[in-house]
Amino acid sequence: MRIVEQFFPPELSLHYLRAALVPLEQTLAMAAGGILLAVILGMIAGIWVGAGLPGGKTTYSFLAAIRSFPDLTLAILCVVVIGIGPAAGMLAIAIFYAAAIGKIFSDLFRSADPGATRALRATGASRLSVALFGLLPLRHKDILSYGTYEFESALRCSVIVGAVGGGGIGTELIGTINALDFRRATTIILLLIALIAVIDAGARRVKQKPGLLLVALPLAAIAFWQDRPTMLAFAHSMSTFAAMLPPYLPHSAVMKLPGLLLETAEIALGGTFFAMLAGLPLGLAAARNFAPPWISLPVRRMLETLRAIPEIVWGLVLVGAIGTGPKAGVVALALHGAGSLGRLYAESFENIRTEPLRSIAATGARPLAIAGFAYLPLAVAPLAVHTLFRLEWNVRAAAIVGVIGAGGIGQALYNAQQLFFYQQMAAYILITGVIVGVVDYASGKFRQDMGLMERYA
Repeated sequence: MRIVEQFFPPELSLHYLRAALVPLEQTLAMAAGGILLAVILGMIAGIWVGAGLPGGKTTYSFLAAIRSFPDLTLAILCVVVIGIGPAAGMLAIAIFYAAAIGKIFSDLFRSADPGATRALRATGASRLSVALFGLLPLRHKDILSYGTYEFESALRCSVIVGAVGGGGIGTELIGTINALDFRRATTIILLLIALIAVIDAGARRVKQKPGLLLVALPLAAIAFWQDRPTMLAFAHSMSTFAAMLPPYLPHSAVMKLPGLLLETAEIALGGTFFAMLAGLPLGLAAARNFAPPWISLPVRRMLETLRAIPEIVWGLVLVGAIGTGPKAGVVALALHGAGSLGRLYAESFENIRTEPLRSIAATGARPLAIAGFAYLPLAVAPLAVHTLFRLEWNVRAAAIVGVIGAGGIGQALYNAQQLFFYQQMAAYILITGVIVGVVDYASGKFRQDMGLMERYA
């Protein structure tokens, strides 16, 4: 109750709302410009890997390696190179989401129905032609869904990059929390929720009328040009990077490492498991081709609220409510992940073929039977891709929530950064990369063994 009283009622004075609109506009521009560059690079990489072009496996491994760096770490490195401001935040978003989009597009292309692509290959079409005229049409709905979802994710990422000088509403939010001005923090969170609701409505329109992208893309290009990097502090950045080498952990840190890794795994696995449990029923309830509007609309608003609040903000509230430790991290990832997976699951259910649904419904089957024997089997491939991707995401997110006291390797990384122990920081970054790489490899093998991914050899 004490925590609730600190955050409510929100600060709704006209003066503060006007002041908050400036960083909100900056965040929107930063996210739009970063995602524009990320989509361009990610689409190229996804097609390259999905088409099985030379170097595809190397490209896929490179994407996984980039994604192993938490966005907070990338933002720190970009601030070192470019300086404080939205340019550093936009570049960090572009790098991180180019790798994320490229990887998920690769997985979606490789899990597509192979029948159409085999037919194209039988005509003598090249691998690139098969990708452009076979894979893209098969997965264009999922691509639009995931592209708009990542734009929302970039808005939330701005909170994280803002914590280290990336600019935007993230800097404003972290400043209010550090000043213990929780009522203003609630106002910023409500503004983020409202903004994401608007973007969700726009995403639906884009799916219905993809031609609207012709309007959105020039605006994103303007935003990119507005926040383009104008300063590169190479001398300072090189000296900082040199201080990170070679990565090193003292004996006392090595002895604590197993416990830190165990806590990180507990946070990531627990958060993903509970997010999946909540996301499946919420995704069905939010699917407009399954639930009536009086159910799907409120559920979608609830999902927007859950995912609009970044993991680090959930963590801050929960650490204050239940104390420091992995439990706060698990609940933070579960709450945010339920919103994210619920949205993605709903989109996957809406993108399935309608003929089998009509056939089962014509037998008089009840809605739960239709869900169990039609919706879930038909959407199992994208559901598995999204769930495994969320697990990989949560390994990095576990490091981020560790920054605010949720434990794990993230807390050790943050402490090393704050104390300027750059060699230890580099060691923790490499360890996080190895963990994410192992999870990525294991999830890829699982998809192959379960037949969820078709490799175009």
